[in-house]
This record gives sequence, C-alpha cells and structure tokens, in this order.
Amino acid sequence: MTINEHASHRPARWRPMAAAFAGAAAIAGLALATVPTFTASAALAAAPRPNLTSVSFSGTHGPGVASPTITITGSQLGTHAPPGTSDATTSCGTFVANGKVYLNKLYFTDDANFEAGFSNSGGADCIGIIVVSWSPTKVVLKFGNSYGSFAHWFLTNGDGFALSIKTAIWGGTVSGLA
Repeated sequence: MTINEHASHRPARWRPMAAAFAGAAAIAGLALATVPTFTASAALAAAPRPNLTSVSFSGTHGPGVASPTITITGSQLGTHAPPGTSDATTSCGTFVANGKVYLNKLYFTDDANFEAGFSNSGGADCIGIIVVSWSPTKVVLKFGNSYGSFAHWFLTNGDGFALSIKTAIWGGTVSGLA
C-alpha cells in the first residue's frame, strides 16, 4: 500500500499531508539517485596517510641515564600529536613527568624489553611518551620519567625496535646512542 492509498482510508484532513509526504519521498528518492556512492574504504583512501622515512636516536644508552631523544622524519604526520592521557599513575607506580599514553596512535616498543605510549581498556604502558615537538614532516619524542626505572627499561645500541605513529609503522635497530 502506498502513502496515497493508505491516506484514502483516513479522514479528508489527512489527504493533503499524505500528498505532501508522497511528494517529499519522490524528491528524496530523486536526490538519492543522483548522489554517487561513497564507502568507508573510499574515505580512507582519500585521507592522507602518514609515511615514515627515518628514525634516529641521540643521547646516552644503558641503564640509569636520561631518556634519549628519538627523531622521526616523514610526511603527512599532521600538525599535532594525537590526543593522549596522562601516564603519571601506572600499575608500576606513580611517576612525575611520565608523559602520556596515546591508545594505539603513538607508541614505541624495544624488542621484549619495554613498550611506551600504548594504552587500551586493559591498561596503559608504565612508560609514557613526551612529545618534544611535532610538525607534518618531523616528530621529536622522549620517554617519561619511568624510563630506566626497572630492569631492561632502557635503550641500548643494537636493540630492535618498532615505532607507530597513527597508522604508520617503522622498525629497525637502535643506533647513534653514546
């Protein structure tokens, strides 16, 4: 039964309203017929994807030293870091100036030694990330103050690592630390 047929069973005062609905439905159908289909995969393809081209390390390696500096270069990195939440109170303790965790949008993993910056509904890494600077082509990071506070929570030249920024991933071997 169409809107107009349904309207014929109603009192006369309903018929103009039913005709208006039928007209609106026809216009909406015409408008939808002329709109090209747009899928989620097309939206992702249209969005600029970050691309990492190099990762370098500077500072001192080993236990009991301050966080090294990690410099990432690339393109389409965005104008600012993804939103993060404080990593001051962790399951490993409370730390002053421990940086932030960024869900799965920004994190660093040193082989099986430690991970920094990752969080999910199950909890957060004990080492946060401090964003020193961020531009569309260069990101500079350090680790929060819990870095180096437990056994093997530090970088050493030769360690394997993986780094993720938004949807880009880069891996390699730590080098360049004094």
